[in-house]
Amino acid sequence: MTLKTLLTTTALASALAFTATQAQAQALRAESGNPATFNSQLATLMSTLAGRDHGLNIQLSTGQNLAMTGVKLGAGRIDLTMIPTELYGYMGEGSRMYGEMGDQAIQAADNLRSLFGFVHGAYHVFTWADSGIESWDDIAGKNVYIGPAASAASNAIEQVIHANTGMRPNEGYRAVTLGWGGSGQAFNDGQVDVMVSAPRIGSAAIEQYSLVNPVRFLGMTEEGLKSESWQELMATPGMLSVEIPNDTYANTVNEEETLTLLAFTMMALVNQSLDEETAYQLTRTVWDNIDEIRDSSPIFADLTIEDALIGVDAPLHPGAYRYYQEREIEVPPHLIP
Repeated sequence: MTLKTLLTTTALASALAFTATQAQAQALRAESGNPATFNSQLATLMSTLAGRDHGLNIQLSTGQNLAMTGVKLGAGRIDLTMIPTELYGYMGEGSRMYGEMGDQAIQAADNLRSLFGFVHGAYHVFTWADSGIESWDDIAGKNVYIGPAASAASNAIEQVIHANTGMRPNEGYRAVTLGWGGSGQAFNDGQVDVMVSAPRIGSAAIEQYSLVNPVRFLGMTEEGLKSESWQELMATPGMLSVEIPNDTYANTVNEEETLTLLAFTMMALVNQSLDEETAYQLTRTVWDNIDEIRDSSPIFADLTIEDALIGVDAPLHPGAYRYYQEREIEVPPHLIP
């Protein structure tokens, strides 16, 4: 080998090594919601494990408005997020909170691809036992927290309240919208008469209220379950009806044996332009480490790969699809890329 050939070969190898290092070091930008919620805790674990096992550098920003993270993902401004399933449908239609965005939201939805789904939580609606509110009709004229403004939660809670009362926001009750982080303090301070929280069933975050003072939950009524608003919710991808025993939480005054709540799913999403190998490794990060994830906190106890596609409405990324094929997980035809 001549000196010229050797130098050329060495230079080429160095360039390839530098390119590979650059690719490995390139950060993936991720966003999630309230840092105390299930999706942010899962995203944080996913970021840590992806770095440990696959050298993926995920820069996670929590506390974001999930209605907008999907749009930013579709526009290529971030690389990974987790959003309520119903938001994907609204984006694809350019409807509800995306109504003023029109084609921008629709085009963003077209660029989204899924990795996996999960049941995120259930909407718990409750008040202090001594508030004088004993039924849905008693919320008339009261301050009702319905979640962050223009969010999937506020849209869902508005429909739940309408199903049980026929009332609309500020037409019968006073709708209060603020971030999840400040809602608890507002409830404790008496600025909010009815509280809404969306954790998983049995959450310690709900228990902390009932341990201070007795609380009353407002579950779905028989009339509410038959209403058009509730049927519309049940026809929305990612929405589920769940029943919980009235003694799920301590220090409650509900007389019903079971309470019916609205539950919802979320999807982990990436942009369709993400390379197949990275999407494969992100998916693998979760399900190859699921025992470790479950052991890290009780909130992850019911995560299983058998339910990996629950609530998933966006087509799978080819990398995720490859992983599920290897694990012999059946993929519904409409999710196959």
